[in-house]
Amino acid sequence: MRRLGKRLFSIAWRVALVTVISVALYMIYLDAKVTRQFEGNKWQLPAQVYARAMTFYPGQYLSMEEVEWELTRLNYTQVTKLNHTGQYEQSKTRLRIYRRAFEFADANEDAHIIELRFSGNKVASVKNNIGQRLESARLEPVQIARIGNDETQDREFVPLDKFPDLLKDTLLVVEDRDFYKHHGVSLWSIMRALYVNIRAGRTVQGGSTLTQQLAKNFYLTRERSLVRKINEALIALILDYRYTKDEILEAYLNEVYLGQSYTKGVHGMGLAAEFYFSKPIDELEFDQIALLVALVKGPSYYNPRRYEERTMERRDLVLRLMAEDGLISTTEYRNALNRPLDVAPMRRDIDKTYPGYLELVNRQLKELLNDKETLDAGVRVFTYLELQKQEAMEDAIAQSLPYLEKRPKTEQLEAAMLSVNRQVGGVSALVAGRDMRYSGFNRVLDTKRNIGSLVKPAVYLSALQVPSYNLGTLLHDEPLEVTDERGKVWRPDNFDHKFRGALPLYKAFSNSINIPAVNLGLDIGVDKVANTLKGLGVESHINQFPSLLLGALELSSYEVAQLYTTLANDGAYTRLTSISALTDNSGKLLYQHKPQWQQRFPKDAMYMTKYGMKRVTKDGTGKRLNKHFPTIQLAGKTGTSNNLRDSWYGGFDQNTVTVAWLGRDDNQSTGLTGAVGALEMYIRYLRQLNPQSIADERPEGIRWAFINEQTGMQAPPGCGKVIQLPIRASEFNPRPSCVRP
Repeated sequence: MRRLGKRLFSIAWRVALVTVISVALYMIYLDAKVTRQFEGNKWQLPAQVYARAMTFYPGQYLSMEEVEWELTRLNYTQVTKLNHTGQYEQSKTRLRIYRRAFEFADANEDAHIIELRFSGNKVASVKNNIGQRLESARLEPVQIARIGNDETQDREFVPLDKFPDLLKDTLLVVEDRDFYKHHGVSLWSIMRALYVNIRAGRTVQGGSTLTQQLAKNFYLTRERSLVRKINEALIALILDYRYTKDEILEAYLNEVYLGQSYTKGVHGMGLAAEFYFSKPIDELEFDQIALLVALVKGPSYYNPRRYEERTMERRDLVLRLMAEDGLISTTEYRNALNRPLDVAPMRRDIDKTYPGYLELVNRQLKELLNDKETLDAGVRVFTYLELQKQEAMEDAIAQSLPYLEKRPKTEQLEAAMLSVNRQVGGVSALVAGRDMRYSGFNRVLDTKRNIGSLVKPAVYLSALQVPSYNLGTLLHDEPLEVTDERGKVWRPDNFDHKFRGALPLYKAFSNSINIPAVNLGLDIGVDKVANTLKGLGVESHINQFPSLLLGALELSSYEVAQLYTTLANDGAYTRLTSISALTDNSGKLLYQHKPQWQQRFPKDAMYMTKYGMKRVTKDGTGKRLNKHFPTIQLAGKTGTSNNLRDSWYGGFDQNTVTVAWLGRDDNQSTGLTGAVGALEMYIRYLRQLNPQSIADERPEGIRWAFINEQTGMQAPPGCGKVIQLPIRASEFNPRPSCVRP
């Protein structure tokens, strides 16, 4: 017996030793796992994508209605007196805005009050809260997307000090009163929950601490087993030993699951505040805070959009606990009980809001930042998207296509359209197809079609760089045959099959007459026109055939926008982009777009070319614009490809370049010219905006002179049919004689 006892003791001792060693090794393994994940990138945070921030400065061409529109998108509330951020006051000519704090790419700005005064459609003054004049101010940008690799989770990281104290205190009162006292696991909470559950005959209370809940959500599955509970407790102990209570609480507040947005889980209190109330976390009322804390118990069971009654009961329970603990007053508690849940409607999936634009952002983001670890750590992407332009563009296309398809033999139309902020070369709006929420084929970026007469500004710009040509030079409009190097005969024709004899260059330009443009291009050389297109920004291969002079060149709408942006900027080229800046999750600047301007064409030739494009909109193929906007100087060019397959318009006002395309995916005829189809979309688009006339900045090398339209020469007023045109100062004759034809 004694020997047996010794043997059993020896076995027990060895088993105990092996157990201790095993547990120790397992704890070492767990410790390494816990610290590796907790101290690295805890989550694959999505890239947060923002529209451009609306900026204000005195003299700016901006209406009060445009600012109000932006405030609505930012979920600001109109009030009679400003009390906190996210509010604005309005009078007849004044807006006072309590702007939220925001970490911009170039500076971290605190919350403050902005006062704007308006005079018509202009900003008269910008002031701060004490009446001091400011050179500029800005609103925070609207978040338009969160782009992530993980398709099942979505979250927005918020530092602990950005969470309201009331939210943190309420969470601890409801979920873990002894959070700052226990060591990750609370035996008292476990025993209390066990007692309550035994009395109830079912599970009505959990004994897990916040640290255990974090351990389960962060490291373990939702499997119900003893092994999982043991692992949960061990990990909680390690977390509590390794990290401060504040670090654990911060992780919990950003990890906790609080609902489902379509296919993605909503994680973290910060994102939940936006998801349920369309507000930042620091603007929530105490009843809204109570609802978020109530959801921790079971966001599916207490879904406020589906189960309003049971969710309200749970919220009211949390409010009672807040009052009992002195977090809110008795009066506040009673008032809150009468408030409805007031949950915002379920928004459409944010990542599908502007899929065409986001595809461009995605492509350019990969070019600028190919570090996956940085991308997954919550990079912030600041773009040039202007929401008013984007929604106006979508509305214009949605209205135009059904309207145009009422015409005979016009059906199955597709569209592509984009706008560019010409001052910085930033893409400000983009619609990639008729189905604006479809995130597949992008017709702006990937559809290449013959550009037709959109090429003609390049033809005329090529000629206007040569001293022997000006806007009054007579061009020939008569039947033409061209034989190329292969012996192939090409017989170009005018759209109306008519010939006009000799006519001045500006008139051939504005009315888009084909034969004069071909004659002019052949005289100066097709290679010169190809070089001009390259200088304007075309990177695609260009076949130098005579047909190039009438637009036998396939470009995407995006490439055309690049070309027309250089025209709008007086021959200065900069590469287009959608991204203005990138920062990492700590606010460190990773990239900032600074336009690199290259002056590629002489300004006198550019001025004359832009004059021709202005005449297009006044009395040429785009003259419908003058009927709709008679007081606003615009410039542009219509374009139509063979057999009416493609309908184009490219043009600009003082601030914005826009390209519109209509066609069919099967490349069949649309039955529409550029002046009928694409121009219709542009007009409907511009009606919804506040376009500004192009400023007439005449370069030193240009003078205005009277030109006789029959001779193409300078003439005094009254000498036949004369027109005043801009010409080179070197050609200007202050005392021209009258020469009759």
